[in-house]
Amino acid sequence: MHIDLIEDMDTFNRLRENWDEVYDADPHATLFLSWNWLFAWLEKLSTPWIVLAAKENGSDARYVAFFPLRIDTRIDEEGRLFNDLRMAGSHAADYCGLISFPRSEADAISAFAQQIKRMRWTDFVLGNFCGSDDRFRKLVSCFSQSKFTISQMDRVNKTDQIDNALCPYMDLPDNWDRYLETISANTRQTLRRLLRAVDANSEYRITHATAETVAADLNTFLRFWETKWRSRKGSFTDNLVRAHRAMLSRSFDRGLLLLPTLWMGDRPLAALAILMDERKKSFLFYITGRDEEFAGPQPGLILHGHSIRYAISRGMKRYDFLRGNERYKYSFGVKERRLHCYVVATRSGRNLGGKLDVRAITDALKEATNLHQEGKIDQAARAYRQILETDPRNEGSLHRYGQLLAKKGDHVAAKRMFKLLTRIRTDTYKPWLLLGQSCEAMGQFVEAANAYREVIRLQPAVPDIFTRLVNVLFKAGRLEEARKVLMASYGVGSARAEDGASFSIH
Repeated sequence: MHIDLIEDMDTFNRLRENWDEVYDADPHATLFLSWNWLFAWLEKLSTPWIVLAAKENGSDARYVAFFPLRIDTRIDEEGRLFNDLRMAGSHAADYCGLISFPRSEADAISAFAQQIKRMRWTDFVLGNFCGSDDRFRKLVSCFSQSKFTISQMDRVNKTDQIDNALCPYMDLPDNWDRYLETISANTRQTLRRLLRAVDANSEYRITHATAETVAADLNTFLRFWETKWRSRKGSFTDNLVRAHRAMLSRSFDRGLLLLPTLWMGDRPLAALAILMDERKKSFLFYITGRDEEFAGPQPGLILHGHSIRYAISRGMKRYDFLRGNERYKYSFGVKERRLHCYVVATRSGRNLGGKLDVRAITDALKEATNLHQEGKIDQAARAYRQILETDPRNEGSLHRYGQLLAKKGDHVAAKRMFKLLTRIRTDTYKPWLLLGQSCEAMGQFVEAANAYREVIRLQPAVPDIFTRLVNVLFKAGRLEEARKVLMASYGVGSARAEDGASFSIH
């Protein structure tokens, strides 16, 4: 089995037909692993991602399996950087994993695992892995206990004791009356009564978002959601609202979102965000929002009843409540399945291969820079060194680590950083200026002068650069050169001389 690495949107875009073929054939595939969902998600992802694509040996063969992944970067209190490998879609997707032709599953998983073990990571996070027990065992069995640990993640919410590894769902019959027979008599009677009121369009009504109304409907929906969750989510709520809005808007644009809203007259009471998977004939209930001050009939019961009935009318075969074993879900006659939530970790507690993943260098530099700006100098230095161990010519790390070293007084090491940077960035004066300053601090005045001459060649308008050059030439004992530079400096910009600019020698 051969593995290709897909790392750009153009290539991923060309996979659509092949991806849909595998997706349709995989009995465990869900919307969150569809090409349609992943394209919209990967397109906006700010962290590096990679899709492992498996095919039989031979360059012309079609792919038989796909495993979408993303790479996170984290940093500890000591400034040590790590990469975590996660399944693509996590944080936005309730279900993650891989897709495969059933006949190719075993070989593809083995090949995926071998490729993953050649990558740079500390934790391989298998959270919300959706697939058969057999599929999961095939994957984790590829990671030997001599080199890796495998631990289960706790998915129980400590606030309300909801187990987010349990996923209630129901297989839908071909008509509404037959579905009603599967639930309790009390729930059945209540649903019939409430939906008759909705159908009569008297006191209550339900609308579905359209292209004309979706923006307003999302505003209403997210306002309800924010009201309920702000006290628990705190300052993170604003980010979640923005993320939900963006994700749901993209989903609507791609034909994936059903957004029913319950009204009492002109007053909105509640809304559901339901993801629609036409290929797998499934409705997936994502999130809800409701008017917490409304004291009438249960809006959630009405909207879910309406949505289940609508799903059946559309020929859907499954209604999935996704993660969380909230009590109300069980009144709809659900079954449940448990997700696999585990972490495979290196026994060393460090990245495989001892280095960072080169794909995540940009994120690593952000982490190091944040430490630097916070004044955590030793930690920042450690992080910069890690980056340079992976990418010795990384411009950002050479520049910032050099500045850090210079500020600490280690001009010998700083000089090495800046000298290398001058060979990489031949088009800018800044590395030469920094090099000159370090040389000057060490009393290497001739080298400093040569560096400052390069600054002038590249950008003669740098403030005080002629003063710097004159000073180091004077200190080097090259008085005639200093005099010529001083005189030339006045001639370079007559305006400067007219303004009375001085070039003192210290």
